[in-house]
Amino acid sequence: MKNSLAKIQRPSISKGRRSQYIPMNSSEAWAFVRSHYTMTLSTLDSFGFPHSTPVWYVVIDGKIYFRAQPYKKKIRNLMKRPQVCGVVSDGELYSNLRGVMIQGLARIIDHDRPRRNQVFSMLAEKYSSLRDTKRMPRAWQEKYGKEHRLVVEINPTNVVSWDNRKWLGLQSMANS
Repeated sequence: MKNSLAKIQRPSISKGRRSQYIPMNSSEAWAFVRSHYTMTLSTLDSFGFPHSTPVWYVVIDGKIYFRAQPYKKKIRNLMKRPQVCGVVSDGELYSNLRGVMIQGLARIIDHDRPRRNQVFSMLAEKYSSLRDTKRMPRAWQEKYGKEHRLVVEINPTNVVSWDNRKWLGLQSMANS
């Protein structure tokens, strides 16, 4: 079954149709993902409905990694259906919108101790200035602070990006 999931057939856009978006190239897209802190991750629940939640993540060798407690809904969902979608985006004005959508297959890799340690270390470094658990209530620290967290790996199957800021560059070139 794993092999069939990796070869998911996707509908294609007809050749005459053009996208309204200007994509980032691959290097730009991955640099954008690496430079941001929050990904909205969508998993599929047992009824087939999307469940979206923010996750902190790191990128290693073209794969996305995050961690979560075993009882979290996203973990329960991806254990039944490994298809996931993550979006990293920014911008408020239409002309500034940019982002990357990563579709992929997720799996728990808790058994891989070296990779688990690497992910934990990279997450701690990336988010050190954003996470201060000492400010959390003592009850929270005692209950949740030392819980086991699983490491999840997302192997991308499709990456789509957009950068509306590039429209401004095209407009200025057309007006020259």
